[in-house]
Parts: sequence; C-alpha cells; structure tokens
Amino acid sequence: MKTRFILFCCLFTFLIQAQSPFSTQEIEVNTLLKGTLITPATPDASNTLVILIAGSGPTNRNGNQPGMLTNCYKFLGQSLAEKGISFFSYDKRIIAQVIQKTMDEKALRFEDMVTDAKAILLHFLNQKKYSKIVLIGHSEGSLVGMLAAPYGADAFVSLAGAGRAADAILIEQLTRNNPEQKEGLRQCLDRLKDTGKWTCDVAIPGMESVFRLAILPYLRSWFVHNPANIIGALRMPVLIINGDKDLQVPVEDAALLKAAKPEAVYAIIPNMNHVLKNTPDEQANRQSYNDGKLPIEPQLTEVIMDFIKKL
Repeated sequence: MKTRFILFCCLFTFLIQAQSPFSTQEIEVNTLLKGTLITPATPDASNTLVILIAGSGPTNRNGNQPGMLTNCYKFLGQSLAEKGISFFSYDKRIIAQVIQKTMDEKALRFEDMVTDAKAILLHFLNQKKYSKIVLIGHSEGSLVGMLAAPYGADAFVSLAGAGRAADAILIEQLTRNNPEQKEGLRQCLDRLKDTGKWTCDVAIPGMESVFRLAILPYLRSWFVHNPANIIGALRMPVLIINGDKDLQVPVEDAALLKAAKPEAVYAIIPNMNHVLKNTPDEQANRQSYNDGKLPIEPQLTEVIMDFIKKL
C-alpha cells in the first residue's frame, strides 16, 4: 500500500509539472546582469520574446525593491507566457553591485542602463532563436528602452513612461507645494546641465536628498534625454500604454509621447496604476505597492498581445 501511495504521489507531481503553461530559467548575461527567462510550454506562432526593462531605483526582475513588493513584472511575464509569449526580466546592475560591494554612487550614469539593455538585446539576438524581440520599458525604463530599441528590437512598448525630460518632471514634483520656487529651481537645474556643478539658493523640503553631491553626475546624464524626441525618431512599431490611476506618471505624459509618435498604438487602461494593478481608489492604489499577491490588471496583457499579433 505504501509503495502504491508513493508511486501515486510521483505520478501526480509529474502530471502537475507537465500541465504547467510555462517554465523558468535563470540567465546570466554578464557578471552584472542576471534575470529570469519564462518560456511558454506552447509558444505563440509569432515566436516572440518580450524583454522588460525596469523602472527607477534598485528594482529586481520581479518588479520589487526595498520597501516595495508588487511582483508586477513577474505577473506580467507569467500572463504573457500563458498566452505563448516568452518573457525575460532582469535585476538592474545596481543590485549586483551592492552584492559584490562595488557600488559607487558617484560613478553612476544613465547611459549604463542603456548599455545593459543593449547587452541583453544582443544576447538574445545572437541566439537567433526568436522571430521577433519586443522591448517593454516601464517608467524610467521606457526612456532606456527607447534608446536601446534601435539596436535590433522589432518593436517597442512604453509602459507608464514619461513624455518629458527628467528635469522638468523633478521641477513639477518638487514645487507642487511651492509653486513660487519653480523658476528658481529651473535656473538651478539649467546651471547643472551646463556646468555639472550644483549652485542653488532655492530651499524646498526634500531637495537636499534628491540633489546630493554624489548623484549629480547621474542626474546630469539623465536630464539630456527628451523622451518625446527619442520616441519620435524610432523606426519600428510602437505601443504607448498608461493607466489612468497612475500616481507617478500621469496620462498627460502618454499623450505627449503619442503626439511625438502619431502612428503609435495608444492605450489608456482604466483603473490601472503605476505598478500595473487595478486600483479603483487611492487607498487601494497605495496599498498595492506592498501587495505581492495582487495580480496585474488583465487588460494590460490583452493590449500587449493585440500589439504583438499585428507585428
């Protein structure tokens, strides 16, 4: 009887595994870039790979970082794999640098993330395994993806991406409660862009941490890029997505990207927030940033799938 029970359990486990709609594999592109490849059990006829480029901060392959647990990238990858699309997301280089104790904030540059995205794109292009490769850039990753996409991607998706240069966004955010300081802060940032030095007599709560000395070179390298100009120059199919409950990147930014790229497919998803969850009210919105079990908004997957099928 015991032997039969063991055999039954083994058979049951095998059947469960056999019925899984996807498999996962750890991929190391280089010593700084590691991620997870999700492969569908039955690939879509398009044989497409989606590469997800994460947003700001020390964000990992699942869409999480210290103080934030969403699993939004993990859920997006799984939902696409269930529909036959392969998906790769990776830990940003800063995570490996912290682990290796090689992190040097003064050496950070925005272009490092573009270099990483290009390296990952080239890694999969060299495999000659996929018929199409689509880059999806989320939040800050949208700008990274725009800059990397011309190096071999077949299409690009801006997901909650800004439509303005980062300095304009910072000015808006920092002066929301101090509008009289807007012009003064603008002049400070213009001097930073021109000289690389920070000389500013504007006093706004929270500004010191944003413009600390070590991070100034990174900010300067970031400020020079205008997403609207870059997306307008792309010569590939483009999809622009935003949620109307996004507290970080409003739909107005998506509209700016659409204006710069009129032929792009454009989708504003009702009730979707910045971490891709369905949050009909502000309380649910804020709670979703630490709810790793809340699934992503289903319409997001449908919009992306419709785009891929037309490539």
